[in-house]
Amino acid sequence: MAGCVMVFLFTGSFKANSVFVDDVISMYRTSYVLAGTAFVAQPAVAFMVAGIGGSWLEGVSYRSMGVFGGVLFGAGFVYQGVFGYRLHQLFIAMIITASGGGLLHFAFFISFVEHFRDGFPVALATREVFTYLGVSIMPPFVEILNSDYGLHGAYLLLGALAWNCIACGAVLKPVNGTTRNIMATQNKLRTIVENCCCSRRTSDTDEIDAPSCSSIFDCSPVTEHIQFAIFLIVHSLLYYAFTAWAIFLVPFGTSTGLLTSEAVFLSTAGGIGGFLGKISVILVFYLGWMNITFAGVVSSCLICTGLFGYMVSSNYILMLMSSCLCGFGLAFADTALSGMIPQYLCSYHLRQGTAISYFFGGVSMQLGGTLSGAILDSTGSYLWVFGTMFLANVTICIFSVFLSAMDEDIPECGDSRRRNDGV
Repeated sequence: MAGCVMVFLFTGSFKANSVFVDDVISMYRTSYVLAGTAFVAQPAVAFMVAGIGGSWLEGVSYRSMGVFGGVLFGAGFVYQGVFGYRLHQLFIAMIITASGGGLLHFAFFISFVEHFRDGFPVALATREVFTYLGVSIMPPFVEILNSDYGLHGAYLLLGALAWNCIACGAVLKPVNGTTRNIMATQNKLRTIVENCCCSRRTSDTDEIDAPSCSSIFDCSPVTEHIQFAIFLIVHSLLYYAFTAWAIFLVPFGTSTGLLTSEAVFLSTAGGIGGFLGKISVILVFYLGWMNITFAGVVSSCLICTGLFGYMVSSNYILMLMSSCLCGFGLAFADTALSGMIPQYLCSYHLRQGTAISYFFGGVSMQLGGTLSGAILDSTGSYLWVFGTMFLANVTICIFSVFLSAMDEDIPECGDSRRRNDGV
């Protein structure tokens, strides 16, 4: 339950930032590229921190990491509410919030591994349902706060709400009730995901000495597994599309003549679609039907259909339907692709590959805000923003087809290293 509350608040607060975009641009007299870069720093930096958090904080219990992350998560919003009168202060606030969110995500991820073990994939997918409940509920709620208390008052109250994550982090504890460090729990992840994806391995070993995630610049998972390299492109493009959609959806609605109180329901419709997408992922995983065709090809086609709806009509009902379709496709693809990471990595490279996936996901999110903002500043049209997202999803579809055609087994690098070392 604590993990569900955490993802609800984190994703919901990020999506709620779209309510503030027009206010920030007018108040700070800035551009869309700078505003988008600032707001997208929340999920982007969070993913980067989560990707390398284990190597930074080896030996720290995940309860301590969760509590400290909860403090930072709310502190960034409170800082913006009290001191946020310049653009650089918005950057600082989002980075503080993002750092806390990254620690929370990492701590809860490994805690789920510890508690649910073989049921980890289903438990994680169930938790992810709450991300799009946050997307549905938080933007209209924050719009009410913004109308009643203004930008700074809304951020103060949002920070107070985010501090509930301190309590969420405090309930984290090892199964046996003793202090357990981060890396000890990480070692169990390799065994769990190997059992889930054993059909893609060419050989089995009792134990493989996997490298630690001590350097995010170790790209051996990418160079030694071409399938993972293609998968990384697909996953990164998806994060780019999600971020651009999440940040600029409400401003797009107001640009068509909708009131802000009406435009926020585009986010709500997207959240409802995302909720249904998360439920569908659980069902498809449970039935054993999940593959890259479902995760990449079908979902990207659904997203493209929704984006096309934005570009051809400004009818409010059609935009709501398009938002629902985009939300469904983005949510389905996100959870499905995340659950498929172990299928494209050997157990030797699993941890490092996961860290790389998190890191490049954060970079792609940052590009989603920065590049889309630059396009909007230079063209003045949201059609170009959504057109770029459309092309990204077409690319996802193409690379997913290539990936589905690559039916090779994943070589177990640990075996070859042991043979070369004479073990």
